[in-house]
Amino acid sequence: MSNNETKALLSIAIPTYNRANFLDKCLDSIYSEVNNDPIFEIVISDNASTDNTYEIVQKYKQTHNNNIVYYRQHENVGFSKNFKKVLELATGEYINPHGDDDFFNTGMIYEIINLIHKNKDCSVMYTSWKNVPLNITCGINMNNYLNELNGINFITSMIIKNEDYKKIEDKDKFLNTEINQVYIQLELLKINPKYCILHGNIFRIDSGGAPYSGYNLSDAAINNYFDILESYSKYGLDIETLKNEKIKVLNSIIFPSIYKVINRASEIDLDGLVEAFIKYYSNEVYFEEKLNEIKSLLKLI
Repeated sequence: MSNNETKALLSIAIPTYNRANFLDKCLDSIYSEVNNDPIFEIVISDNASTDNTYEIVQKYKQTHNNNIVYYRQHENVGFSKNFKKVLELATGEYINPHGDDDFFNTGMIYEIINLIHKNKDCSVMYTSWKNVPLNITCGINMNNYLNELNGINFITSMIIKNEDYKKIEDKDKFLNTEINQVYIQLELLKINPKYCILHGNIFRIDSGGAPYSGYNLSDAAINNYFDILESYSKYGLDIETLKNEKIKVLNSIIFPSIYKVINRASEIDLDGLVEAFIKYYSNEVYFEEKLNEIKSLLKLI
């Protein structure tokens, strides 16, 4: 977007690396809806891709140059730093960090715009991907936010107020965890506890199709996630919320990930999983039962 243009309402901020085919589908799903609508800014931070990512972006710049921003890293700086960069580049009033392999269902981008217009007193919004009729719920404080959602680590579901994001003093506090987005949301709720959630069929069923690589389950889903959450106990995050999160992580991330590896449907690294489970779950009433179940499943790999 040129400096002469009015600031966009929403920046869709896409960090990408070597996923040109997915990025092409992602940009097509966005531009087929928004075209050159000036309320949108599309920001892409390319982590020094070696495929044809540059050519894909140039294809869209030919017809959408006024609302597309492309930045290319000189070298691969890792996901977290590239994610931070794409947020820095965004100039819109709100930012929707967006995975390059995620695709909106028809009409959903403007439902997000509707959500923003109705809830500008919120610094954090989230799109909860459920097979339910579209509906909006709003609330206050990080406990209610976490309890209402099934995890908050999906970057494409985040919508954050740019002005308040800039107020976060230490944006790098959990940068090396690969899930700094969790920290960002909780920090924003510390600044302004109001939130809103859009529930419904937000994304296409073929979203999230890119294969995982270099992803360690025990670090991202357990060690780092609960380290971040536990650091907010002094800001009002209570023990019951943590207990609920442990159950949700177990049922929606840990066990499904193990089964995917067993079925050769994923290359997620499971090293350290048992040790992480013991460290963070040993005080839970179901600990022994679930630990034995995890150990039994790991023997099948």
